[in-house]
Amino acid sequence: MRFLLTIAVLFLLPFAGYYTWRGIKAARSAAGEGENGEARDLPPPPLQVLALVGAGLAITGILALAIGTAFGGGAQTGQFRPPALEGGRVVPGRIDPVEQRREAPPEEEQEPAGDGARG
Repeated sequence: MRFLLTIAVLFLLPFAGYYTWRGIKAARSAAGEGENGEARDLPPPPLQVLALVGAGLAITGILALAIGTAFGGGAQTGQFRPPALEGGRVVPGRIDPVEQRREAPPEEEQEPAGDGARG
C-alpha cells in the first residue's frame, strides 16, 4: 500500500503545482496585475507535459525504492506471519526470525582397516 501511495503522490505533484500556478495567475489577473502583458501572456502548460513529468517522477520513485531495497532496505530475513484473529483480537503481521539449524558435518567414510588392496 505504501508503494502505491508513493507512486500516486509523485505522479500528482506536477498537477498540484500546475493548479497552484493557475490559482496564483487567476488571483493576479483579478487584482489587476499584469496590465502590461507579463502574466497574461504565459500559455498554460499542456496536460500531456504534466503527465510525462508525473510519470517520470513515478519512475524515479520506483527506481529509488528498488535501489534502496538492493542496498540494505530489504535485509529482513525470516518467516512472514500474516495478520491473524486470535481470541477476538487482531494480531498484526510480523516477520519471525528463522532459527538457523546447525547441521552436523558429514561423517567421512572410513575405509576398513587393512592394506587397502582388494583382491
